[in-house]
Amino acid sequence: MKKLILTTIISVITTSAIANESKICQKCHPLIYKEYYNSIHRKSSLANDKIYAAVFKKEHQKNDKNQCASCHSPSAKTSQTRKEEPISCIYCHTIANIDEGDAQNKNILTGKKRDFFSAENSKKHQEKVKYETTSSFFGLIKHSKNSPYHEIEYSNEDYYTGKVCMGCHSHTNNKNGVDMIMLDAYIDKKDKETCISCHMPKVMGSKTTLRDSKVHTFHGMEGLHNNSKSLAKYIDFNINQKSKGFSIEIKNQANHALFGEAYKEGILEVQIIRNNKTIQLKPYIFQRIFTNKSHTSTPFNATEVLKDTLIYAKKEITYNTKIQKGDKIIITLAYKLISKEKAKHLGIKDQQLTKNKILKVESFQF
Repeated sequence: MKKLILTTIISVITTSAIANESKICQKCHPLIYKEYYNSIHRKSSLANDKIYAAVFKKEHQKNDKNQCASCHSPSAKTSQTRKEEPISCIYCHTIANIDEGDAQNKNILTGKKRDFFSAENSKKHQEKVKYETTSSFFGLIKHSKNSPYHEIEYSNEDYYTGKVCMGCHSHTNNKNGVDMIMLDAYIDKKDKETCISCHMPKVMGSKTTLRDSKVHTFHGMEGLHNNSKSLAKYIDFNINQKSKGFSIEIKNQANHALFGEAYKEGILEVQIIRNNKTIQLKPYIFQRIFTNKSHTSTPFNATEVLKDTLIYAKKEITYNTKIQKGDKIIITLAYKLISKEKAKHLGIKDQQLTKNKILKVESFQF
């Protein structure tokens, strides 16, 4: 009987460890774990992402299942891990390099679960940092340095440039060679911004309980799924008056196109406040429309892009309404995680996913 109870306890502990690999990280990194738990990385699998689940069921289920899972749930071994940590902390922090492919890239892992990569400029030239303890005041006060659970390597350049993200967040070509993702970021030392500086900025709070630090790298993944308004600082608006109207120039400081991923949609809304009345101009839609020979197509079956109105480095939209003195122009850049038309095609009824979400609002007085 005792043997049975012991076996059961060991089984429960083992199952818990497998199902909650990242929970180990929570003990020393509670703030980071909390951010991760609410991030799209933790919600990227079929169990949590309604759009991905609908796309997979409608368009990709009969094809190579591993092509999607390799990025959406690479850490998932059971139904529980698919729900709780499809992309675990250990997975991302053990990416050694990126294998760049024509159809899509691939992450190359170290396979070492207690030897992690991280980025910290002050330690960038240190190959490997191990756990150390020191004592003072005749041994009464002990100080810990680094982690007792894992070693850390700070010398991997990819964790500073953002190239570590490019195993998944780059391009994904369909069987006809059409890129469905459009996130080919330029990873170059000349780039002012990287994936990490935009989507994982420094925020207040200690990164570990082992020692106090004022800031840590945000692991909630700022983007269209979370904290999108914080990305507004990377988008600039300018209005140019013309003889027959005006134009709005949008400058994109990110190193990739905006709203390029399949099914997403950007919207530019412009209002003119004139004599206490509101003039609503026709919205401009940022999207890609795919085609397969003679008819519009889903991204997975497309042979080419029929129309592309995305925001690259700069985008100018012209309006035929003349600006008058005293006019106030309000510009709103919004987006939908999925357009209503595409949601209908996929059978998605969740209105929160097709709702306009604000990215940036700015007003100009004339």
